[in-house]
Amino acid sequence: MNRRSKLITSIIFLIILFLGASYVYIVNNPVTVNISASVGTTTTISIPTTTTSTTTTTTSTTTTTSTTTTTSTTTTTSTTTTTSTTTTTSTTTTTPTTTTTSTTTTTTTTTSTTIPSTTTTVDVIPEKDSVTINDNSLTDPVPYEGIFTDFDGFEGENQILLESLVADLPEVLKNITNEKVLFINGCHLYGVEMLGECPFGVWDSAGTFQNGQTDADWRLSVWVSNRAFRSNRAFDTLLHETSHAFSYLNRNCVSDSGENKRKEAQEYFGSEELFADALVLYFGGNYVFYRETNILDITESQYIQEFINICNDV
Repeated sequence: MNRRSKLITSIIFLIILFLGASYVYIVNNPVTVNISASVGTTTTISIPTTTTSTTTTTTSTTTTTSTTTTTSTTTTTSTTTTTSTTTTTSTTTTTPTTTTTSTTTTTTTTTSTTIPSTTTTVDVIPEKDSVTINDNSLTDPVPYEGIFTDFDGFEGENQILLESLVADLPEVLKNITNEKVLFINGCHLYGVEMLGECPFGVWDSAGTFQNGQTDADWRLSVWVSNRAFRSNRAFDTLLHETSHAFSYLNRNCVSDSGENKRKEAQEYFGSEELFADALVLYFGGNYVFYRETNILDITESQYIQEFINICNDV
C-alpha cells in the first residue's frame, strides 16, 4: 500500500506541478484569437438612357460606406478574442441624361406673282405705226379705275388733249367704249418691242407687258403716243385704234343666220386691220394705215351700216 500510495502521491504531485507550470506559462504568454468577417454588398441600379440624338452622356456616382466594429472579450483564462466586422456597401447609380438635338429649319417663303398668259392675236406690220393686240376672251374685264401714272409707258403730256379728242368721237364709238375702254396718252412698251420704235397708237385688249405677258391693269386700252401728237396724227390714230375697240367689243355679235359678224367683216375687208381702216373712213376720217385707198365705196359703206344696225345694241 505504501508503494501504491507513493505512486499516486507522485502522480498527483506531477499533475499539480504540470498545472502550475501551465498556469505560469499562460499568464506570461496570453493567447489572442482574431475573428474577421467581411460582408460585401454591391447594388447596381441601371436606369434606361433615352437618347434623342446619337450623343449619350452617362454620369456614374459611386458611394462607399465602410463600418468597422471591434469587440474585445476577455475570459477567465486570460484569452482575448477580437471580432472585426467590416461592411462595405458599393452603390453605383447611373443617372440618365437626355440629350435633345434641336434642328432649326429656316423656311424661305417666296412669294411669286405669276401673270396669267392669255392667248393673243398680234397683228404687226413693221413699216406701219400701229399695233393691235387682240385676245380671244369672250367676256370683258372689269375696267381699271385710277390714274395712269404707274402704267409702264405712260407719258401724260397730252392726256387732257386726248380726252378732249375722245369727246369728239362719233356717238357709236363713244357709246360702245364708254366706261369700258381706257384712253391713255403713252408709248406702249410692247408696241416698241414689236416695231423698234414708239408707235403712233396701240389697241390692247389683253393688257400686255413689255415682255409679252398679259393681264396688266391696262386691259381694253387705246394708246396714243406723243409721237402721234407731234406728227399731227393724234385724232386719226385715236379713230383707228377705237375702231379696233369697236370691232373687239362686238366679237360676240351674230347675224340672224348665226354667223359671227366680226369674223365675217374681217373676211369681207381682208383682215382686222383693213376692217378698222374701213371704219375710220366710214366715221369721217381720211387717214388709213393699211388700205391702199382712202375712199370707201357704197357697197362697203352699206356693209358697215348693216354691221352697226345688227351689233350696235350688243
